[in-house]
Amino acid sequence: MLQHLLEERYPRPITLRDGTTVTVRPLAKDDKEALLAFFRAVPEEERLFLKDDVTDVAVIDSWVRGLNYEQVLPLVAEAGGRIVADATLHQQKRGWMSHVGRVRVVTHPDFRHKGMASGLIKELIEVARDSGLEKLDAEFMSAQIGPMQTFTRLGFYKVAALPRHVRDQVGRAHDFIVMVYDLVPDEEAFSAQ
Repeated sequence: MLQHLLEERYPRPITLRDGTTVTVRPLAKDDKEALLAFFRAVPEEERLFLKDDVTDVAVIDSWVRGLNYEQVLPLVAEAGGRIVADATLHQQKRGWMSHVGRVRVVTHPDFRHKGMASGLIKELIEVARDSGLEKLDAEFMSAQIGPMQTFTRLGFYKVAALPRHVRDQVGRAHDFIVMVYDLVPDEEAFSAQ
């Protein structure tokens, strides 16, 4: 079902606030070099907050070789032939969290404050809704104030703060923040069970 949805939906243009149009589409196996170049252009102090060392060729290689859109749907935004943003929807098809997706977004510094992250989050919300998910989670380190503000503007709300629970890429401890977006009102979610 997801494959059919993706074929109908993408590639898809998004017009940013400054009039720039980017093309959003699922990550493909031949995007390895472009994705690596994108992540290397993200400032080092911001990459510290990402779960993986995205400048490591082996990490990016494992992502593109192991593409499985049913588990992780990576969307990229392209402008001028280069990747300028990456957004992912992570899903578990079984178990106690099978109704919850997890989202992440990273944008190139040149494409910030133009609505890029918001546009990609909205894309992920729609795909998640069409996929039958009921909730979305977004995870942050407490220092990621700007990204948390963007998610809050789009309807995510903070549900947990675990003190000094996670470490950045250089080992510094940070509070772990979890935010949630309700795709289905709680009454509907519980009545469907």
